[in-house]
Amino acid sequence: MQINLQDAFLAQLKKEGNVVAVFLSKGVQLKGVIRGFDNFTIFLEDHEGRLQMVYKHSVTTVSPTRETSDAFLKEAFKDTDKKNPVAR
Repeated sequence: MQINLQDAFLAQLKKEGNVVAVFLSKGVQLKGVIRGFDNFTIFLEDHEGRLQMVYKHSVTTVSPTRETSDAFLKEAFKDTDKKNPVAR
């Protein structure tokens, strides 16, 4: 089974409704709540309720503005023999 930490992390942030800062390769910072994502894009809703589609290839960092649960890591590794690389 292929582990996809990126999708697990984004799904956790979406589930929590956590505001995130998304940094783009050109230095632009976007803030909003993740409303959806696929293999190529992330949909962010800003504080005014506007949706933005951001292409993942332009994203360098996704940073939650508050602490987020690491439950997604347990879920991502549950069906594998691999150990959680960030277990505490």
